[in-house]
Amino acid sequence: MVCVTGQRSCERLINHGAKRKKDDQKLFIVHCVQTGHNFMNTTFEADAIEYLFTCALLVNAELTILRADSVMDALVDFAVEHNVSVIVLGASPQDGADSFADKLALRLPDVELDVVRAARDR
Repeated sequence: MVCVTGQRSCERLINHGAKRKKDDQKLFIVHCVQTGHNFMNTTFEADAIEYLFTCALLVNAELTILRADSVMDALVDFAVEHNVSVIVLGASPQDGADSFADKLALRLPDVELDVVRAARDR
């Protein structure tokens, strides 16, 4: 499972997830936005969603777009429902116990989290 945001840089996360996927696994690309917010942090949502769909199509992945009051709850529920074993996500601007990845890890202790840092952070 690859968690993507409204940033165009999500293509690198999708490609990273595709490289990690085993032949017998299904790749899910999931974008979840909190209720009341734009899906892609832009007024050009249709173009941004089409971009995500194309990225997913190129790596033979299934794109799921969710809207929920709690992004964390929605992603946890999706991961459990689809028996996800690995989640690829970008690094949070906030490190430590308050980072999104650390909070997700607490909720999904049996799932491997692969946090991909931006190229400039490596």
